[in-house]
Amino acid sequence: MQVRDSLDVMEDDHQRDQSTSTAGKTTRRSYVRLLGALGLGGALTGVAATGSQSGVAAAQSNGNGTGSAGGIRVSDSGTTVGDDVAQLDFGASLSATESGSDTVTVGSETNPNIVNVREDLGVEPEGDDLWAAIEDHYTSFEPTDRNHCYEIPAGTWHVETDNIHFDAHEFLGIVGAPFAVLEVADQDVDRLMTVGSLDASLPHAQRTVMRDLQVDIRGDYDAGIARWFTYRYGHMENISMRGKRDKFNPQYGGDRHTILVDGVRPSTTNVISGCHLNNGDTKYDRSTHVGHAIPFSSDVYNHGTNYWEGCQVSGYIDNGIYVSGDDGRNIVTGCHVRNCAGAGIRIGPNDHVQDCQITMTEHPGFPWSGLWLENGGGQLVSQLLVNNQIKKDTEIVRLTQDGPARLTDIHITDEGTDGRAIRVNDNDDAPTAFDGCTITDRSSPSTADYAVYVRSSNVSFDDCEFDIAPQSSTDRHGVFVTDGGDDIDRLTLENCTIDADGASLRFAESGADHTVESSFFEGLVMSDPETALSSVLWTGNRHRGETAFRGERSQWQGDFNFGFDV
Repeated sequence: MQVRDSLDVMEDDHQRDQSTSTAGKTTRRSYVRLLGALGLGGALTGVAATGSQSGVAAAQSNGNGTGSAGGIRVSDSGTTVGDDVAQLDFGASLSATESGSDTVTVGSETNPNIVNVREDLGVEPEGDDLWAAIEDHYTSFEPTDRNHCYEIPAGTWHVETDNIHFDAHEFLGIVGAPFAVLEVADQDVDRLMTVGSLDASLPHAQRTVMRDLQVDIRGDYDAGIARWFTYRYGHMENISMRGKRDKFNPQYGGDRHTILVDGVRPSTTNVISGCHLNNGDTKYDRSTHVGHAIPFSSDVYNHGTNYWEGCQVSGYIDNGIYVSGDDGRNIVTGCHVRNCAGAGIRIGPNDHVQDCQITMTEHPGFPWSGLWLENGGGQLVSQLLVNNQIKKDTEIVRLTQDGPARLTDIHITDEGTDGRAIRVNDNDDAPTAFDGCTITDRSSPSTADYAVYVRSSNVSFDDCEFDIAPQSSTDRHGVFVTDGGDDIDRLTLENCTIDADGASLRFAESGADHTVESSFFEGLVMSDPETALSSVLWTGNRHRGETAFRGERSQWQGDFNFGFDV
């Protein structure tokens, strides 16, 4: 049996849709005859089923318990097949599983009906309103009969209808064939589409695919692309935007969200792959960046899992990848964020950032941070590269989350001015761990400051290296332990190197149960006069600079420093 791609349906395929809801009919006898001709004898049944539908075939006994090669019994699935069908297409998901001693179940999603927007809907490029034609066709079917992939041939196609609501369907595909441009041609278009809804009752937007399209908003136009509220599965791939967003334009500013994806159930999975939003938003003279267009986002309504892979964003003012406000999970992998205000990547509870890059070469005109962890805990960050060449208004990596977090292999190269590389100001009770992280600081500060601020308890740095050598005459220090007055406990520095031209490590607050072990400090190690440090494990460290503890040391666990006095 030849299995074709689920979107590659030939002219004689029974799934072919010519803008109607009818298909060719056949008897069960011809269906079984076709299965036999294709060699599907014995215990297999092929059923083109939607959702959880499946066919069950009772195994034909020939006396020895094996299936009969001469025929097949097929349960009535309610599926009809045209008499002129030359082959059956079960899609890539065809699989067989044992469901009993004498039955085998075969399950497969129904292939979508292919609708060529030019041939089947009569839309002409650069003339007709493609969006209106798709909306008319989509809404002409009942939700359970909406099982269509709209293929858009190469060329430029006009969008003049605002915000189509693709509220409920079995399958919706909007794809370039092989690649197409959607040109916004009406100033009233604020958003191209809304998929699904937050309504808990059926029907829903079950499966949604959008790929191989570019949205053109050049000229006096601005629009967001999509807000998706998906039920089972969503896949957005190779979507890009041509032209700069202009959210605050008083005449035609569009939706705040450019691409927003929410899964409405914990079991929902969405994949956003290879999407590029690199032309940014237009900056308006305001006191804050908030309110400008957001490029990639999920919000409070996301309860599913979103995979953001290989996406790029540049020049946006209200964050880059902004996914911190939901209780679902966002996995951000292989993405690159450039020159965004707010935060380049902003994550929340149980989110994961891996193998990503943040680059700052042009100041966005508003305060910025590179990575921001907030809201809840369980964040994981691994293999993040940050390259900064501009002024820092605050810090490159900001941690204000309410629970545990782990950051591994974070590498920051800083050639900018002022500000900090890392600030930890999270929940005192939950651990925050940095493992194998580096800072290479070649900044030119105008004000003396520290590269790392520890403003909360239970923070550890293991196998980290901070190489701080400012290019200006102003000192650039290492790690500063302070929150402005309260005690900070349980700081751990183990197997770390801090090479700073000023102070490598400074305790400005009282605290207990710190562990500083097997680390190397190039600069001054100190505590402020009013600090009280107790139950500290301080062993196996090496100091090249002075160690000046002016505060009180009570019940220290060790002073061994390879010959250097404490």
